[in-house]
Amino acid sequence: MIDRLFVPAVFAGVLATMPPVSAIAADRAHWLDVAYRTMRAEFPGPHGLEAMRLAQVFRAELADVAAELNPAA
Repeated sequence: MIDRLFVPAVFAGVLATMPPVSAIAADRAHWLDVAYRTMRAEFPGPHGLEAMRLAQVFRAELADVAAELNPAA
């Protein structure tokens, strides 16, 4: 994952609900899915470009967590 990521204040509430790294993979996957969908809903808004960038990060991390949940896939 990215070490540092700029998050506009408007999206701080989304990250405030982020589970800890020690959370089980299923919890992290659920949060990432919800966060990704939330960012997708923000695309047409005034912070659309930032939302697209965050959605890309969430999608990439979700793929990593999915691989962790399904190692044989």
